[in-house]
Amino acid sequence: METILLIAVVGFICALCFFLGAKVGQKVVRGEEIKTPKISALNPLKMYEEHKEKEEAKKEMDKLEVILGNIEKYDGTERGQEDVPM
Repeated sequence: METILLIAVVGFICALCFFLGAKVGQKVVRGEEIKTPKISALNPLKMYEEHKEKEEAKKEMDKLEVILGNIEKYDGTERGQEDVPM
């Protein structure tokens, strides 16, 4: 079972490398500049913090959308109101 999984993973990596190489080759043929990522852009801690900030912002936006939806649906009763996520 491990052998089959290893073969599948190596095959996937080979296919990925092929397509990345083809993409770079096309850029070279077109005369486009090939940019490599900066080392600071590959900082996993920074990427994790940015991801968390985006998640928090999305949660806040979802919360505001529910509140605004509740305001628009309000008819004097609880009917049609959604619970606001915490």
